[in-house]
Amino acid sequence: MVLASGNGSNFQTIAEKSISGELGAQIECLIVDRECFALERALKLGIESHILKKPWYEDFERVTDEIAPDLIVLAGFMRIIPENMVKKYFPRIVNIHPSLLPAFPGKDGINQAFEYGVKITGITIHFVDSGVDTGPIIFQKAIEVDEKWTLNELEERIHKLEHEHYWRIIRKILYEPYKIEGRKVLWGV
Repeated sequence: MVLASGNGSNFQTIAEKSISGELGAQIECLIVDRECFALERALKLGIESHILKKPWYEDFERVTDEIAPDLIVLAGFMRIIPENMVKKYFPRIVNIHPSLLPAFPGKDGINQAFEYGVKITGITIHFVDSGVDTGPIIFQKAIEVDEKWTLNELEERIHKLEHEHYWRIIRKILYEPYKIEGRKVLWGV
């Protein structure tokens, strides 16, 4: 199950990898909290979708419990998952964030990093806990920032990293043994 709120480019990459068999998993449903382009992507790919009704968190809980997904993948979902759902599904909710956490959490991570003038930024894939972008880190990938880049150029490079790595880490979570000790995700145990 994938959740999105906007363009849905990460969703599309994950869905295409699912359809090709590279992901090794099926997307049961795309869940969105509003009308957005991700819905059009799901329709074109033949993936069922659902727009959350108000109050969204009650509908989210109902739909999630009905689907009973192995993994809940946040792909640009711009809402905080209710604590009762985090407790119920931890560590089966995963998120991608466009900065090297713990730097620049929350909304607009790419813009925050750009405005700060960082020399290195990147992406973080993490399990979702009850905080905002505070869950145990699964994977990070850094890139050097060219000081001549515009914000759009930085966004393009971050999105390329997301599309290259998110689906691979989802597959790893589904198929490789791991355990969480404190804030650390340990693989191969």
